[in-house]
Amino acid sequence: MSIANHPDVVVIGGGILGCSIASYLSQQPGLTVTVIERGGLAEQTTSQAAGLLTRIRPSSGLTALATETFEAIDRLEQDAVTPLPIQRAGSLQVAASASGHCQLEILALRASEFGRHTEWLDNSEAEKLSPWLALEEGTRALFLPDDGYIDPYALCMAYARAARRNGVRFLLHHEVTELVGSGERVTGVRLSTDDTVQAGLVIDAAGPWSTALAHQQGINLAMAPIRSHYWISAPHPRIANGAPMTILPDSGAYARPEVGGLLFGLRDSRAVYAQPDALPDSLHGYRFDVDPTGDEALETGYPAFQRQCPVLEELTLAHYISSISSYTPDSAPLIGAMPGVGGFLAATGCSGAGVGLSGGIGRLVSDLVSGQTPFVSINDFRLDRFGPVDSFDATFIQRCAEARARKRSG
Repeated sequence: MSIANHPDVVVIGGGILGCSIASYLSQQPGLTVTVIERGGLAEQTTSQAAGLLTRIRPSSGLTALATETFEAIDRLEQDAVTPLPIQRAGSLQVAASASGHCQLEILALRASEFGRHTEWLDNSEAEKLSPWLALEEGTRALFLPDDGYIDPYALCMAYARAARRNGVRFLLHHEVTELVGSGERVTGVRLSTDDTVQAGLVIDAAGPWSTALAHQQGINLAMAPIRSHYWISAPHPRIANGAPMTILPDSGAYARPEVGGLLFGLRDSRAVYAQPDALPDSLHGYRFDVDPTGDEALETGYPAFQRQCPVLEELTLAHYISSISSYTPDSAPLIGAMPGVGGFLAATGCSGAGVGLSGGIGRLVSDLVSGQTPFVSINDFRLDRFGPVDSFDATFIQRCAEARARKRSG
């Protein structure tokens, strides 16, 4: 395939954000878009994501991004030959602690503000919905029926198909090695073949690899590559397919059915991260230097999780999935331009929520590219909102890792 073209926009990264951005940009008349991906589409962090879809988020801006993702899925389903593998099963949020109760109350209030239905359930009702639970007296359970989960690979490919139909060009198995610039403006990208693709705008949607790529042009992205991991059990009769995902703020855990087994994630009790410039080309088989098998995290988080989910004692663990999430200090993504740098946008730093925010990020980036008034305020997602940072500084990386450790939602 010839690469000697000059698109209006180059999108770096063929994961769920790159493909979502491409699908939204493809709806702009006359705009030429090329997506460049080192491997195949959705091969890296997207394919290893848990695929949780929650509508109500910690801020109104994040909630708007998540809401757009659900609307994007509805539109993609209308055009799909076969239905997308989405489970519209809702989410069940369960807490026994005072702080957990407070989180659930805030969530219910925020859902009401956005016109979303919630139901307070007693323990028996919650256990009927999620049979792997056994809840003690004093536990509160909040059900949000509009939530769900999806196969992230399938969603990414649906975005890509929509983009291709509208003329987006995908340049796969081509590695972007650096941003090309003139003065304080990015003018294109250089590939590992030493070819250069000139473009009016370059969008860095390369996930955890975004940091090192942008740093070559003196752009410090305020995020760090932090471990994100989960386990999947062998099938078990108490794990009902189609049951809601369960979020347990007391233990920082979440769980959902996966092909007859239980998929569950636990937060790391200590920081586990990588250096931005030391990531391999592929994360498949990648292990962190700290707790490489996840056994320490499992042992530490197991007691609190097991108290609410005693079926764990009966499960046989079949798979351990360890990947990277790009975390920012406030767990909100980085979207938009860097002041003083022309021809460059970033869409990254999703802090473990890339699948759930993908549609909203795609639409917001498209608004910024077209010059339209953004459908949601950009202020919470500005690249410079933390002030000057050194994205390679150990103290800053630790700050990002602590943001993941504090997370108590799915």
